[in-house]
Amino acid sequence: MTTTFDQPITSYDVGCDFLESFIDYEQRGFHHDFAEAVRLDVITSLLAALGNPQQHWPAIHIAGTKGKGSVAAMMEAALREAGYATGLYTSPHLVTVRERVRIAGQKISPADLISVTERLRQAIAGLQWGDDLRRPTFFEVYTALAFQAFADAAVDVALIETGLGGRLDATNVITPIVAVITSIDLDHTHILGNTVQEIAGEKAGIIKPGISVVIARQTREVYDVLAERAAQVGAPLVVTPDVAEFGRVSSRPVPDANDDFKPPTERFVLATDTGPLEVQCTLAGRHQADNAATAYAALKALADDGFAVSCRQFQTALAQLQWPARFQVAAARPWLIIDCAHNPASVRALTSALRRHLKYDGLTLVVGIPADKDVKQILGILCPAADRVIATQADNPRALAAEHLAAMVRQQFAGPISVAPAVSEAVELAGKVTTEREAICITGSLCVAGEAMEHLGLET
Repeated sequence: MTTTFDQPITSYDVGCDFLESFIDYEQRGFHHDFAEAVRLDVITSLLAALGNPQQHWPAIHIAGTKGKGSVAAMMEAALREAGYATGLYTSPHLVTVRERVRIAGQKISPADLISVTERLRQAIAGLQWGDDLRRPTFFEVYTALAFQAFADAAVDVALIETGLGGRLDATNVITPIVAVITSIDLDHTHILGNTVQEIAGEKAGIIKPGISVVIARQTREVYDVLAERAAQVGAPLVVTPDVAEFGRVSSRPVPDANDDFKPPTERFVLATDTGPLEVQCTLAGRHQADNAATAYAALKALADDGFAVSCRQFQTALAQLQWPARFQVAAARPWLIIDCAHNPASVRALTSALRRHLKYDGLTLVVGIPADKDVKQILGILCPAADRVIATQADNPRALAAEHLAAMVRQQFAGPISVAPAVSEAVELAGKVTTEREAICITGSLCVAGEAMEHLGLET
């Protein structure tokens, strides 16, 4: 699609068409041309043309391989519970681009998206694009949109999740009041580096001089990289509290027809500096306790900047948190689990949560994976948990073809394998082959999770 700057944005559909006209590496794939294109001068010029909206609100900057979206959502919910007007910027989205920008917990409205996109159009049209300044990408444009929307809403604080990496991520033009780095593992190795140390070095790029950085529990080699960067720039290092213990969990059988359906929760105790803190979180899985510990530490670090969140407000926020496609148990009879796990670390967390929280007679795995992921290793973790597999693919250029995925499944899975080229078809097939006392798990990418949710009419 050709980008045009002369047509005013007068409707939601026109606004979406305008945004989607910019090159989107989430759709195209993060290859070498992406690495060569990554620079901060484009987003800097674009924000300057808007009047630097990022300077109008304090920010919390969050990077990491795993859990950064969950940590951001936990912190936003707790700050909102404490009475603050919040902005939340995350990516990618499940169903609609409006999910990426949330104000006071709500997706940006179509009217606000139209208004901000029109100002973006005018700003972009007024800049000189050429050899010295390439045209912006979709992520850069949408980052600018989020920053302007937060300024328009006069938020008290905004939580900004990086897209990819950290050092050269478009969000890294902000100077936050607190930086947060969640768990780091291997992902996007062809862009960020082949070792966890190299990847940690890229994520550490969000650490700024004199700004406290909260570090989630890490392996020693990752922690050393982050600590070295913090020491180099004089950033106070905040380590998250330990998870002291987990509450007892009895894996829940499929409920009887007349029983109320209650999704599983995670109960745990954080060993805070003021004593043990009992937490019940709607996001199930042991990994979410680590994310909650990171969110708690970051919220405490914010106290020096005047943001007060009590332990009770933190507990209330996590007990009510809604964050779709993170071990989301959407239905029972059979269990229906939707999870956006898309790398080896996240699928390990998913299979662990399945064993920990749910009982079922058999598991139908609906899986679609981007071709640029470690597909073999992901399948090696997922397939042993399954009794039957339905290979599918998202409507996304990066998606591995369902037939090809099925062939890879056959190399390490002896059970029944089906192919459904569309996610909607895979969901319908799973419903037909899975009995009431079994479970369906839909996973492999955020796009697959989103298309399943859209087909099932689930809210995001």
